[in-house]
Amino acid sequence: MGAPVTAADGLTVYRPGSAEYARATAPHNPSGTQRPAAVVVPQRAAQVAAAVTLAADQGWALAPQATGHGAAGDIGPDTLLLDTSALDEIAIDPAAGLARTGAGATWSRVNAAAEPHGLLGRAGTSPSVGVAGYTFGGGVGWLVRPHGLAAAHLETVDFVDAGGRQRRASADAADPIDRDAWWAFRGGYGAGVATSLEFGLVPVSDLWAGYLLWPASALDAVTAAWAGSLPAAGPALVTCISLLRAAPGPPFPPELQGTAVVHLSLASAAGEPDAAALLRALRAAPAPVVNTWGPASAQRLGGIHLDPPSGIPALGGGRWLAAGTPDVTADLLRLGLRGGSPLMMIEVRHVAGPGPADDLAGDGAMTRPPGPFLVHAVGAAGTPAHRAELDGALQSVWDAAAPVDTGRPAPPFAEGQRAAGTALTAADEKRLTATRAALDPGSLIRYARVLP
Repeated sequence: MGAPVTAADGLTVYRPGSAEYARATAPHNPSGTQRPAAVVVPQRAAQVAAAVTLAADQGWALAPQATGHGAAGDIGPDTLLLDTSALDEIAIDPAAGLARTGAGATWSRVNAAAEPHGLLGRAGTSPSVGVAGYTFGGGVGWLVRPHGLAAAHLETVDFVDAGGRQRRASADAADPIDRDAWWAFRGGYGAGVATSLEFGLVPVSDLWAGYLLWPASALDAVTAAWAGSLPAAGPALVTCISLLRAAPGPPFPPELQGTAVVHLSLASAAGEPDAAALLRALRAAPAPVVNTWGPASAQRLGGIHLDPPSGIPALGGGRWLAAGTPDVTADLLRLGLRGGSPLMMIEVRHVAGPGPADDLAGDGAMTRPPGPFLVHAVGAAGTPAHRAELDGALQSVWDAAAPVDTGRPAPPFAEGQRAAGTALTAADEKRLTATRAALDPGSLIRYARVLP
């Protein structure tokens, strides 16, 4: 076992064989192999700066990682893994409607702290996702239609550049490169290693949420009801319809376990009325086997997507889709019924807002949804053979979505893939590349997603 050593600022460096190394290299998505030269777990920003200097001195790349939901590809012995999970402080400012968190904080803890003040963050579908990576990638969650992407409400980011300098990215920073970094962190995954961030919260006084489940035989009827009700959906209603493979055991009832299931999850930050049109339309479909729709807490909201309780070696992808998506949704979901399909889930999310969120979005690499709908498909890739099979299955989904594809992928949904494409325009991609080059001229930092 390699004994831990101490670098500058009291930073402990863990080698292979230590418990800390083993924990840090077991990400939520273990589809890649992580065998870095060493692991560091900084407790404060100065130790992040020390880690950057250490990596540069050793000739290593530096790979930041918190929960590992966004882990993609292999990490080899030419890399120092920087585990940000200990940077997990959370402070809520109720009067200003702001949260300030460490780069390793998770949404479950942020919303647990914000909810007593009548506030919520723009969390995604998994409560164990890290706030930083989710926000820096855009942030598509249960409040997206009325309140926009999480990145649009990012106020400041404290970060370390590749020279080991501590900086603050903000819209009014004195140094133009820090203003560019703020732009980059707002939906472009940033430029540098974040240590903390500050972002806006949403006042929520009447949260309703839940999910409904049907056997696969109800797919056409449920999809038709969902699609037909969208024009009348309340402005706060966010829905996600999917076909998924139900795992053995709860929360699935015995008659659905191990089968293909139609899953409709919905949330409204404005109470029950915003879902009235959808619920009326669903009366024409078979009765659901499960219906949990009702008043909700942040904790309950975090469970309606039915994400697996523990990580799996996932391979997936996502695409932003255009307004005609409801017409092809049944065909997309039906691909999951093909015999032997390796896909565990195909989902379509309705993310287009009614307008106000666009006015608030402001500047940033991606602060507005590139399309009104999003398709996401994912499967388990335990072996290279599984991965090859999944690549083909995912391509069949993209082919079926081609008539409504905006031409823009959704990189945060590309589980297990570094080369996930970009949703940025060519001009924004050029700006992001230039910003990163200015702050990291030697390409020291290894981002979870790479530009084409």
